[in-house]
Amino acid sequence: MPREVRSSNCLILQQQDDERELKREYFDVAYWQGRPGYSAIGGGRGGSVRIELDGNSAVLRQYHRGGLIGKMLTNQYLWMGRKMTRPWREWSILERALGAGLPVPQPISACVCRSGLCYRAAIIISYLEDTETLTQRLERDGLEAAGWHRLGLLLKRMHAEGIRHVDLNSDNILIDSRNRFSLIDFDKARIMKQVDDWQWRPLYRLQRSIEKRNRRRRLNFTEDDWQALMDGYQS
Repeated sequence: MPREVRSSNCLILQQQDDERELKREYFDVAYWQGRPGYSAIGGGRGGSVRIELDGNSAVLRQYHRGGLIGKMLTNQYLWMGRKMTRPWREWSILERALGAGLPVPQPISACVCRSGLCYRAAIIISYLEDTETLTQRLERDGLEAAGWHRLGLLLKRMHAEGIRHVDLNSDNILIDSRNRFSLIDFDKARIMKQVDDWQWRPLYRLQRSIEKRNRRRRLNFTEDDWQALMDGYQS
């Protein structure tokens, strides 16, 4: 688990061997605007920005609510202890995935600032170079059946580790120039005790997301592609 460093009413989480003094302002998007390496990130990394931290590219993401409640509270969450905060839980999921050899970003640091019964938070993770979202790839070009099969195998591995990605969609799957996949955005992900019927829901969500984007953007995607993914998942 991460090392904790307190700064006023904020708790900064860092890797155990990270001795850097990360400042509170590093977790504000406004701090990085205009600095070298800064750029907004679209797709499944929406609401995130690319930054340059000590010469290395990283992604800063501030936690924001969605839906109707997000219009009222935006970026505030109920404080129920540090281990129940969004970044702490996402950090633990990422560490579990990395320990299992899954291709996910490395958590670098996170910040939780408490104010009364509420808190705000942000996380900094490694930037995965030479990648684009699966949506972006399919807008430009299709994948061979072998690629869909490998993606199915990857999702099977993730579920075998008990990791339930609650927002599995084609924007949260990255692919590089060598057709290698990575998975991102594990906010609200959960650890399940055993493989059961739960694993089908993320797959259905992914299928719906691709079909929805296909209707809007005419992706290079067919029913045979999905079948190749399912063949990989069920192999």
